[in-house]
Amino acid sequence: MMKEITAVALAAASIAAAANITVNPSTTAQKIVGFGAGAAYYQSWITAMSSSMQKDFYDTAFNGLNLSLLRIGNWKQEDTTSIANDVAIVKAGKQRLGNRLKIEMSSWSAPARLKPSGNVNGKVNGQKIPSQNTLKTSSNDPYGKFVYREFAHWWKTSLQAYQQMGITPDYISLQNEPDMEADYEETLFEPTETSELAGYKQALQAVRDSISTLANPPKIIGPEPLGIGYSNFEKYAKALDDKNLDGYAYHLYNAGDGNDNSGTNYLNPENFRKPMSAIAKNYGSDNKPIIMTEFCTMEKAVREQDMLGLAHIMQVGFTSGKLNAYIAWELFWGEQNGQLIGVCPGEGWSSCTEAKLYINPEYHAMRHYSKFVNPGWRVVSSTADGSNVYAVAFRSADCDSITVVAINKGSSQNLNFSVNGYNPVYAVQSTESGAKSKTVTAGAIIDAPAKSITTVVFTTSNAASLQCEDSPIDDPYVDPSSQIGDSLVIVDYANETSAAGWKSDETLDAVTFQTTALDGISKYVKVPLAGCAQDDCGYQHALFTIPDAAAVKEPLTKCKELVFTMRSVDSEDASVNIGGAGGSSWSNYQYGNTAPAGAWDQVSVPLDNEIDSTGAPFGSTQLSFNSDNAGIYIAKIVATGCGGSSAIKGIRAYFANDRLEPAKVFDLNGNLVWKGVKGQALNADGTLRLDMRQGMYIVKTKATTVKALKK
Repeated sequence: MMKEITAVALAAASIAAAANITVNPSTTAQKIVGFGAGAAYYQSWITAMSSSMQKDFYDTAFNGLNLSLLRIGNWKQEDTTSIANDVAIVKAGKQRLGNRLKIEMSSWSAPARLKPSGNVNGKVNGQKIPSQNTLKTSSNDPYGKFVYREFAHWWKTSLQAYQQMGITPDYISLQNEPDMEADYEETLFEPTETSELAGYKQALQAVRDSISTLANPPKIIGPEPLGIGYSNFEKYAKALDDKNLDGYAYHLYNAGDGNDNSGTNYLNPENFRKPMSAIAKNYGSDNKPIIMTEFCTMEKAVREQDMLGLAHIMQVGFTSGKLNAYIAWELFWGEQNGQLIGVCPGEGWSSCTEAKLYINPEYHAMRHYSKFVNPGWRVVSSTADGSNVYAVAFRSADCDSITVVAINKGSSQNLNFSVNGYNPVYAVQSTESGAKSKTVTAGAIIDAPAKSITTVVFTTSNAASLQCEDSPIDDPYVDPSSQIGDSLVIVDYANETSAAGWKSDETLDAVTFQTTALDGISKYVKVPLAGCAQDDCGYQHALFTIPDAAAVKEPLTKCKELVFTMRSVDSEDASVNIGGAGGSSWSNYQYGNTAPAGAWDQVSVPLDNEIDSTGAPFGSTQLSFNSDNAGIYIAKIVATGCGGSSAIKGIRAYFANDRLEPAKVFDLNGNLVWKGVKGQALNADGTLRLDMRQGMYIVKTKATTVKALKK
């Protein structure tokens, strides 16, 4: 009898310990921008590791997490600042993930020369004086009482410098935590200017105006305050001109609904639901996403329970907070205690005793989201009725996949999933103080251990009744130093040692190669021009012959425009006529291009006139410059739009039968799973012939992208 009673009791307990998770695929919310983490400090520790250890780190950080956002700092304080470590990290990420990895850049401080303190740090000589740690005042700035124009110009030249090194941010935030009085790098901004502090509103307008002249300006997000408690985000957002922001950004350090201790809030994520909901009610959309750009526990030691803490915070954010993206503070940190990854290059590095990577609990929390949800997916309706169970669900753009993340903060219980019309195909689970990212049997019912995270992927072959979108497929990463892809570098003097290829006609002086650093650019050419009215001096031309390596690719006929990084040699703007020459008479591209005085700028010149009305090229092999100003400096010439529709019509015809072309196969999470020839991958009926698990895959060649089913 006792055995029977015990069996009944256990059965009853089993029935009671269950949670029903219901997903409605047809009820959609915000679109996902991505998941990411920061690489703002300790970059030199990464590049100091051995080559094999670096490979392990990059594979773990980028492939392992399937990141879609990487947050970096704008450290280009002065001309001498090296960003080589950032370049190496970004390049490694792009090589592994392609252009699906977007870059978000925040500034921690304006250059010291633009601050009254003359120091990038907030505390100077042991003191924090707010009025010393904002921008300097100005009596003639067009935006207000402080040096907003100089601050904006620094931002623009920084972006140009980063781009020349191979980093092109997709998003920027003009100031990390503008409300934070810090000991480290900072610049303080009030929502709008006061007598003592510069205004975020005015600085934002200045930066927007300045970078809008770039060929491909990044999107601006902000205001990125320290936290969202006490309506702090709203104080900034209400003051600024909303049209100057492309998205919203904030941190969570003081959003604890009355508790400002970050470590405590990590263990009580429901504290974030109210302030996040308040922002979501009035801000954010697919066109202007909300991105949480930084948060961590602020604890000095790794805690196992923070894995569930981060997963729960993200669940609150993507449900009540309507977040489009979440960026954790530390992708890596020196020593063992990194938020996601701890890095020790070897013995002698601070407290490190050996060369080792530490994969910490929060890494797995992020992975439960980032590995199985791609940019372009949408949050869909989900409910969880179990005790201490929280869930969030995401649907792929083309509706064929749904990922559900379920967090069990209570005792062991069954998770009963109901996803109408979808079948479970893959599941992974992480347990506090236990196994992490462990593959488990997928099913409609999955046992969830106490204090665990379970992610389940569901698929369907019948999504016709849903409002689906095209699945976004990002182009693969192209090394900026190569001459492949949408942009073609015709000449970049950062990589040259002479003014080869230039000649001047009439009485113009010769073009010379310059190495005196000028506003962030250390190598360029000086191109002397007429310096007098052309009615008196005639049209005197400086000519640049396109290098053979570039001419083979016919940039003037295959690309849409030329972008010149240039400036005037005079104290006044130079008005320059730019055209083509050689092989035919001079062809006008665009008259009156402005090379500004005192600042580098990217000047775009259309190439429409290189092709006549019949479609025949003029045959230019040189670029021609004339002006009545004394001359211009040129740092770089790039042809862009080389992969646009006008440039690939012939290519698509050439690859009409592309079964012999190189191909890559990706799974629906964007992971590269095979490389080879397209004909080796596909059967005659278009299904996948490779030895892989059943499901849908993406097959890409240079010219086409198709879906293929593995039966």
